[in-house]
Amino acid sequence: MAAVSTSYAQAPVVDLSSGSTTNRGIATPPPSSYPQLASRVDSSSGRLQANPQADAYYQMQILQQEVQELRGAVEELRHEVKRLRQQRTEDYMDLDRRISKLSGTAPATGAPESGVTDAEGAGVGVQPQTPANGGAAAASENEKDRYQASFDLARNGDYAGASKAFKSLLEDFPNGQYAPNASYWLGEIALVQGNVEEARTWFVSLLDNYPNSNKVWDGRYKLGTVYHQLGDNAKAKELLQQVASSGERASGLAKQYLKENF
Repeated sequence: MAAVSTSYAQAPVVDLSSGSTTNRGIATPPPSSYPQLASRVDSSSGRLQANPQADAYYQMQILQQEVQELRGAVEELRHEVKRLRQQRTEDYMDLDRRISKLSGTAPATGAPESGVTDAEGAGVGVQPQTPANGGAAAASENEKDRYQASFDLARNGDYAGASKAFKSLLEDFPNGQYAPNASYWLGEIALVQGNVEEARTWFVSLLDNYPNSNKVWDGRYKLGTVYHQLGDNAKAKELLQQVASSGERASGLAKQYLKENF
């Protein structure tokens, strides 16, 4: 027991207080595997000193983590925007079909637009052509089937396939009964895919090439929204005001868009 007591009595007393000048303990720096906590030791005083390089490294790690999180958030937003665009187009397709059936006009899903009438009974569609022979009738039926197949692709979310099919239909039947609708849906598909300038081209083509189609007012409304996205507010407002005052089924949408954006 005396030996043990003597041993403890000989142990140095360590004073870790900052003001002590004697018997000061030697601080041990943290391992290098933790650079954000690494410090330098003052050999004269034995105290830990801040390491600017380690602090900068730590801040860089934080920034990199924040950048990664922001990138993830951006990707999620992009995915959500794409999903909402697709949903909007699908909803509009369904609404277009329902309204057409209720109003007695040709539905966008297949029946020709020819000969449809507005509320006052005035013809607004292209007058149907009576096939002169069996070959013409077969061609007309082929156009109808191809249009229906193209529309089904778009309705089922195959926008790339639908775009290709609609373009092929327009190449084979540039003046067909379904050409106006094909041009319109090509514009909608381009919007869903984020190709605003391509969408503008298709809606302009619809208005220029098929001025008597019952899809013109829908196309004019969509073109107005496209110009707004492109930053041409003057053209956008002019087109939207035309639609808003038209009394057509797209007029309510145009009024709402003007109210929210102009």
